[in-house]
Amino acid sequence: MIGTERLLLRRFGPGDVESLAAILLDAEVARWLGPADAGRDDVARAIDRYERHWRRYGFGRLAVVDRATGALVGRVGVMREPAWTATACKDEIGWALDRARWGEGLATEAAAAALRDAFERVRLGRVISFALPANRASVRVMEKLGFVAGGDADWKGQPHAWYSIAPDDLSGRVSAPAA
Repeated sequence: MIGTERLLLRRFGPGDVESLAAILLDAEVARWLGPADAGRDDVARAIDRYERHWRRYGFGRLAVVDRATGALVGRVGVMREPAWTATACKDEIGWALDRARWGEGLATEAAAAALRDAFERVRLGRVISFALPANRASVRVMEKLGFVAGGDADWKGQPHAWYSIAPDDLSGRVSAPAA
Protein backbone atom coordinates (compact mmCIF):
# COMPACT_ATOMS: atom_id res chain seq x y z
CA MET A 1 0.00 0.00 0.00
CA ILE A 2 1.20 3.50 -0.85
CA GLY A 3 0.00 6.52 1.07
CA THR A 4 -0.14 10.18 0.12
CA GLU A 5 -1.60 13.13 1.99
CA ARG A 6 -5.14 12.43 0.76
CA LEU A 7 -4.99 8.99 -0.83
CA LEU A 8 -4.18 5.35 -0.32
CA LEU A 9 -3.08 3.32 -3.33
CA ARG A 10 -3.60 -0.42 -3.02
CA ARG A 11 -4.05 -3.47 -5.19
CA PHE A 12 -7.54 -4.16 -6.47
CA GLY A 13 -9.73 -6.93 -5.12
CA PRO A 14 -12.96 -8.56 -6.29
CA GLY A 15 -14.94 -6.26 -3.99
CA ASP A 16 -13.85 -3.26 -6.07
CA VAL A 17 -15.71 -4.22 -9.25
CA GLU A 18 -18.89 -2.22 -8.63
CA SER A 19 -17.09 0.95 -7.51
CA LEU A 20 -14.60 0.85 -10.38
CA ALA A 21 -17.37 0.09 -12.90
CA ALA A 22 -19.30 3.15 -11.71
CA ILE A 23 -16.21 5.27 -12.44
CA LEU A 24 -15.01 3.73 -15.71
CA LEU A 25 -18.46 3.37 -17.27
CA ASP A 26 -19.37 7.02 -16.68
CA ALA A 27 -19.69 8.47 -20.21
CA GLU A 28 -17.42 11.46 -19.48
CA VAL A 29 -14.67 9.26 -18.03
CA ALA A 30 -15.00 6.61 -20.76
CA ARG A 31 -14.64 9.15 -23.58
CA TRP A 32 -10.99 9.74 -22.60
CA LEU A 33 -10.11 6.06 -22.21
CA GLY A 34 -10.51 5.26 -25.89
CA PRO A 35 -12.01 1.89 -26.77
CA ALA A 36 -12.71 0.91 -23.20
CA ASP A 37 -14.46 -1.56 -21.00
CA ALA A 38 -18.11 -1.72 -21.97
CA GLY A 39 -19.74 -3.24 -18.93
CA ARG A 40 -19.43 -4.56 -15.40
CA ASP A 41 -18.09 -7.92 -16.59
CA ASP A 42 -15.39 -6.14 -18.59
CA VAL A 43 -14.36 -4.21 -15.47
CA ALA A 44 -14.19 -7.49 -13.50
CA ARG A 45 -11.94 -8.93 -16.24
CA ALA A 46 -9.80 -5.77 -16.12
CA ILE A 47 -9.30 -6.20 -12.37
CA ASP A 48 -8.28 -9.82 -12.99
CA ARG A 49 -5.84 -8.58 -15.67
CA TYR A 50 -4.39 -6.04 -13.21
CA GLU A 51 -3.75 -8.82 -10.66
CA ARG A 52 -2.13 -11.11 -13.26
CA HIS A 53 0.11 -8.19 -14.27
CA TRP A 54 1.12 -7.66 -10.61
CA ARG A 55 2.01 -11.32 -10.22
CA ARG A 56 4.06 -11.31 -13.43
CA TYR A 57 5.88 -7.96 -13.17
CA GLY A 58 5.62 -6.84 -9.54
CA PHE A 59 3.80 -3.61 -10.42
CA GLY A 60 0.54 -2.57 -12.04
CA ARG A 61 -2.72 -0.67 -11.69
CA LEU A 62 -3.73 0.37 -8.19
CA ALA A 63 -7.02 1.34 -6.63
CA VAL A 64 -7.09 4.99 -5.59
CA VAL A 65 -8.88 5.33 -2.25
CA ASP A 66 -9.83 8.57 -0.49
CA ARG A 67 -8.19 8.46 2.96
CA ALA A 68 -10.94 10.53 4.57
CA THR A 69 -13.92 8.50 3.33
CA GLY A 70 -12.47 5.12 2.36
CA ALA A 71 -14.22 5.41 -1.01
CA LEU A 72 -12.61 4.11 -4.18
CA VAL A 73 -12.18 7.19 -6.39
CA GLY A 74 -10.19 5.82 -9.32
CA ARG A 75 -7.28 3.83 -10.64
CA VAL A 76 -3.64 4.65 -11.34
CA GLY A 77 -0.49 2.73 -12.07
CA VAL A 78 2.06 1.45 -14.51
CA MET A 79 1.27 -1.39 -16.89
CA ARG A 80 3.58 -3.00 -19.41
CA GLU A 81 1.98 -2.58 -22.85
CA PRO A 82 3.63 -5.09 -25.26
CA ALA A 83 1.48 -3.85 -28.17
CA TRP A 84 2.88 -0.30 -27.86
CA THR A 85 5.29 0.20 -30.77
CA ALA A 86 6.08 3.95 -30.78
CA THR A 87 8.97 3.58 -28.31
CA ALA A 88 11.21 0.88 -26.92
CA CYS A 89 9.77 1.69 -23.47
CA LYS A 90 6.51 -0.16 -22.95
CA ASP A 91 5.86 0.72 -19.30
CA GLU A 92 2.90 3.12 -19.34
CA ILE A 93 1.30 4.98 -16.48
CA GLY A 94 -2.37 5.82 -16.71
CA TRP A 95 -5.09 7.12 -14.46
CA ALA A 96 -8.86 7.43 -14.37
CA LEU A 97 -10.76 9.21 -11.62
CA ASP A 98 -14.36 9.56 -10.57
CA ARG A 99 -15.71 12.53 -12.54
CA ALA A 100 -17.03 14.08 -9.31
CA ARG A 101 -13.39 14.37 -8.14
CA TRP A 102 -11.92 15.97 -11.27
CA GLY A 103 -10.08 19.22 -10.68
CA GLU A 104 -8.85 18.39 -7.16
CA GLY A 105 -5.30 17.42 -8.14
CA LEU A 106 -5.87 13.78 -7.22
CA ALA A 107 -4.57 12.44 -10.55
CA THR A 108 -1.28 14.28 -10.08
CA GLU A 109 -0.98 13.15 -6.44
CA ALA A 110 -1.78 9.51 -7.26
CA ALA A 111 0.40 9.37 -10.37
CA ALA A 112 3.37 10.92 -8.55
CA ALA A 113 3.14 8.25 -5.84
CA ALA A 114 2.78 5.44 -8.39
CA LEU A 115 5.77 6.78 -10.37
CA ARG A 116 7.92 6.97 -7.25
CA ASP A 117 7.09 3.33 -6.57
CA ALA A 118 7.91 2.37 -10.16
CA PHE A 119 11.25 4.19 -10.05
CA GLU A 120 12.35 3.45 -6.47
CA ARG A 121 10.99 -0.02 -5.67
CA VAL A 122 10.65 -1.54 -9.15
CA ARG A 123 13.67 0.34 -10.56
CA LEU A 124 12.13 1.16 -13.93
CA GLY A 125 14.39 3.47 -15.93
CA ARG A 126 11.69 5.25 -17.91
CA VAL A 127 7.89 5.37 -18.03
CA ILE A 128 5.66 6.63 -20.81
CA SER A 129 2.16 8.02 -20.75
CA PHE A 130 -0.22 8.73 -23.58
CA ALA A 131 -3.53 10.47 -24.01
CA LEU A 132 -5.92 11.58 -26.67
CA PRO A 133 -4.61 15.02 -27.72
CA ALA A 134 -7.87 16.71 -26.72
CA ASN A 135 -7.56 15.39 -23.16
CA ARG A 136 -5.90 18.56 -21.90
CA ALA A 137 -6.42 17.58 -18.25
CA SER A 138 -4.31 14.42 -18.58
CA VAL A 139 -1.68 16.23 -20.64
CA ARG A 140 -1.52 18.87 -17.89
CA VAL A 141 -0.97 16.14 -15.26
CA MET A 142 1.93 14.81 -17.34
CA GLU A 143 3.43 18.29 -17.62
CA LYS A 144 3.12 18.93 -13.86
CA LEU A 145 4.92 15.65 -13.16
CA GLY A 146 7.80 16.49 -15.51
CA PHE A 147 6.96 14.29 -18.50
CA VAL A 148 8.57 15.35 -21.77
CA ALA A 149 6.55 15.32 -25.02
CA GLY A 150 7.68 12.53 -27.31
CA GLY A 151 5.36 12.70 -30.28
CA ASP A 152 2.21 11.21 -31.70
CA ALA A 153 1.34 7.56 -32.21
CA ASP A 154 -1.61 5.38 -33.00
CA TRP A 155 -2.93 3.43 -30.00
CA LYS A 156 -5.91 1.11 -30.30
CA GLY A 157 -6.98 2.76 -33.53
CA GLN A 158 -6.83 6.36 -32.31
CA PRO A 159 -4.13 9.04 -32.48
CA HIS A 160 -2.50 9.67 -29.11
CA ALA A 161 0.12 12.11 -27.88
CA TRP A 162 2.82 10.33 -25.89
CA TYR A 163 5.21 11.58 -23.23
CA SER A 164 8.00 10.02 -21.19
CA ILE A 165 9.69 10.51 -17.85
CA ALA A 166 12.83 9.21 -16.16
CA PRO A 167 13.42 9.08 -12.39
CA ASP A 168 15.46 12.30 -12.33
CA ASP A 169 12.69 14.17 -14.16
CA LEU A 170 10.26 13.44 -11.31
CA SER A 171 12.59 14.42 -8.47
CA GLY A 172 11.48 17.62 -6.80
CA ARG A 173 8.47 18.10 -9.08
CA VAL A 174 5.94 16.93 -6.51
CA SER A 175 6.06 16.19 -2.81
CA ALA A 176 6.95 12.73 -1.58
CA PRO A 177 4.16 10.38 -0.48
CA ALA A 178 3.03 10.46 3.12
CA ALA A 179 3.90 7.58 5.41
